[in-house]
Amino acid sequence: MSLITSIISYMETPKWIPSEEEREVMEAVWMQIKGACEKLKEETNAQDEHIRKMLQEMADRYYS
Repeated sequence: MSLITSIISYMETPKWIPSEEEREVMEAVWMQIKGACEKLKEETNAQDEHIRKMLQEMADRYYS
């Protein structure tokens, strides 16, 4: 089981408490997502609400 699969599996349980390694992975992923969102805003006319909706749609598609 990969670390990402493990994280997703644990997140599905109501009392998931991430390990230090899982927190580090989430922080690294978040920094990549944040950078991509900032670049998107610079290169398009997307506003925060557009990006928020896009991220929610992606989460719904892959994790619902």
